[in-house]
Amino acid sequence: MTAQDKELAQLQEGIVGDMRNLVDKYMSIVGWDVPENDEPLAKKKIINMLKDALEDIEREDG
Repeated sequence: MTAQDKELAQLQEGIVGDMRNLVDKYMSIVGWDVPENDEPLAKKKIINMLKDALEDIEREDG
């Protein structure tokens, strides 16, 4: 394992936490703006949007 691999492994927990915070952030926004919010469906859609965003970033950096 390289020094870079070790550093990235240490960052993994923070990255997961950041992603959870993003989901929570957008769940809150949807909850405020949509009174009849279907939380499980909204969460699934937000997660898919984040996945799409990551794919876009990955393609940009090729």
